[in-house]
Amino acid sequence: MLLKVEELQPQILLSLVQSSEEAFHPAKSNLAMFRSSPDSLFNVIRNGLALCDGDLHSLLPFLEKAEADSLQRMLSSLVYSEKSLNDPLFIKQFIINLGFLVEKSLRRFSSGYTEKEDDLRNSSAKTLKDLLSRLSVRMRPLLSGATGSELNPGLLKALENLVTYADDALEAIYNHQVINVIGQEEEQGYYFQIPVKSSEHLTMADLFVDLKGQKSKNLPDRFRFVVFVTMDALGDLMVDVNCRQKKVWGTFKCSHVDSDRFLQKSLEILNDRMTSAGYSQANFTVCRCSHLAEEKLDFINNRVIYSKKIINCFA
Repeated sequence: MLLKVEELQPQILLSLVQSSEEAFHPAKSNLAMFRSSPDSLFNVIRNGLALCDGDLHSLLPFLEKAEADSLQRMLSSLVYSEKSLNDPLFIKQFIINLGFLVEKSLRRFSSGYTEKEDDLRNSSAKTLKDLLSRLSVRMRPLLSGATGSELNPGLLKALENLVTYADDALEAIYNHQVINVIGQEEEQGYYFQIPVKSSEHLTMADLFVDLKGQKSKNLPDRFRFVVFVTMDALGDLMVDVNCRQKKVWGTFKCSHVDSDRFLQKSLEILNDRMTSAGYSQANFTVCRCSHLAEEKLDFINNRVIYSKKIINCFA
């Protein structure tokens, strides 16, 4: 977006200028939407689970029970919980189940690719994106026909909530696909929002994955992942891990003294598991940091998905 400052007094007046460079850069609008609602992907899962526990059951006259059950199972599979501790492929399955890999190439999004209604009808509903696409396409005509009818107001509201949720969720997933394309183009890797079950509620873990070098066609020479999460019992946490071939090293940072002790004890278990998985002795350290919130802010401000300029002002 290019803005020209026309006046500063008696009030600020800006005008929108359409430049050749800005003729169409779809990624900028997606970046703006992502930054305006930075927790949107997490909210897709949290709000979807709330919908399954509430309005969804009242929609069985319109919705097949198998569809409702599939939606709830799919959303539940995207939550990292105690059961996930023994699943080494959770992140891979998270990406697949969410629908990030539905398209043949994510780069199609950066060139203005949009889905067609026929594509949605023919979807196999094996991912959350597919399932929501099918629901949106099928429920929208029902909603149009029900509006102004003698349909029970509560049922009508539930139908409206489902269509709105599906459309908002699809937009959020789409936006995160686009920002991951941008991250790849700028060689800053991937970003995911992982819902983590903490006590009786969900909290969001920010996961950043960087792939460095290309040892072979399918295997990166080195990768790094950074996680920021706040847990009820442990407080603010930051995990920064690097892996090169069979060597692993990293730092666990925490804000609480008790968390420091807990993580120190957990390192022995982690080292044993890494050794059993075929990795050489891992080199992990634990340290306490009272400014993790500021460190997280500095980290994300250096990521292109937060720092890339989307508004240009000139006088």
